[in-house]
Amino acid sequence: MTREEDVTKKIEKVRSYIHSRGKKGAVISSVENFAWLTSGARSYIALTDSTGSAWLLVTADDAYVITKNIEAARLKKEELPGNLKVIEFEWFSDPNGAIRKILDDQNILFEADPQFAEFLINSRIKLSEYEIQRYAEVGRKSAVALERAMKRITPQMTELQGKGLIEQELANEGLDSLLVLVFGDESRTTYRHNLPRNVKIGKRCFGSICAKMYGLIISSTRTIEFEKDEKFEKQYMVNMQVESEILDATYRSNSIGQVFFEIEKSYSSHGYPDEWRLHHQGGIAGYKTREIVATPHMPFEISNGMSFAWNPTITGTKLEDTYVRTESGMKLLSVNENSTWPYQDVQINGRNYKRPQILKL
Repeated sequence: MTREEDVTKKIEKVRSYIHSRGKKGAVISSVENFAWLTSGARSYIALTDSTGSAWLLVTADDAYVITKNIEAARLKKEELPGNLKVIEFEWFSDPNGAIRKILDDQNILFEADPQFAEFLINSRIKLSEYEIQRYAEVGRKSAVALERAMKRITPQMTELQGKGLIEQELANEGLDSLLVLVFGDESRTTYRHNLPRNVKIGKRCFGSICAKMYGLIISSTRTIEFEKDEKFEKQYMVNMQVESEILDATYRSNSIGQVFFEIEKSYSSHGYPDEWRLHHQGGIAGYKTREIVATPHMPFEISNGMSFAWNPTITGTKLEDTYVRTESGMKLLSVNENSTWPYQDVQINGRNYKRPQILKL
């Protein structure tokens, strides 16, 4: 499937919804929904933007990108597929004026409409074949970058210097850094979300990222060790087993609530019954770092084509990668098949999960 074909299918899906609501068009302005409907275009300028500098207008007959004159040429050349019409307005003008020239805004759906917003998220989290292929590319690049950076870290570096290495390598692969956490030997047992500080890394470290390309966000964590610690290594292996059991539960379950029941059971069976209470466990990934954060008893239905980033932690250790659920199993996205990083195969119910080991430097 080509990008244009993927976009066309999404536009038709939005059109069908517009018709069902008795409207004549819909405007999409959020960064994540713009990226979804264009299969990867960036409407943002700053990473903090929630609404970008371009809007999509879908009508019964056409699909338009409404954008500032500052951005039009770049969007046409660098970002957009060929099956969208671009209309520009002067940067100091109101984009609604450009929209009203095409449709009366009384006949338009906006994302502020709760039903439309729900339709968009439910559409966005079910990835197409094209999106899964692109996601795998993002995952490979992120794994290359994170693993390369972690190999460059030394015990005398500060967490801030480690963060800089990771961000540099992500940028080298063309990814935007949304989140980079670096846990030195002190921080890993102190904070669940350690914003890097000016403290030395010490004998052990793990780095966690959320990185974006084509609108799709990869989450991943890798761990390194400079001095052998059998207790730390044993706990990491338990953490790996918990994560693999969660992954298998995701493949077998019909709802997030069912997966979470398995999460609680797994932690308890390995001797850590309360650790899941100390950190969220992750959830559905995609065009946001977590489209949906899993909580106990959540009835949300899950299915093939959804991506998941689980991040189980036991105080001092953490595992995390991004997967997509397919008919044949959980497909690992955040992996470099040519990596020299040590991995271990974990067998759960006859299914294999390739998980990163501790890299001993």
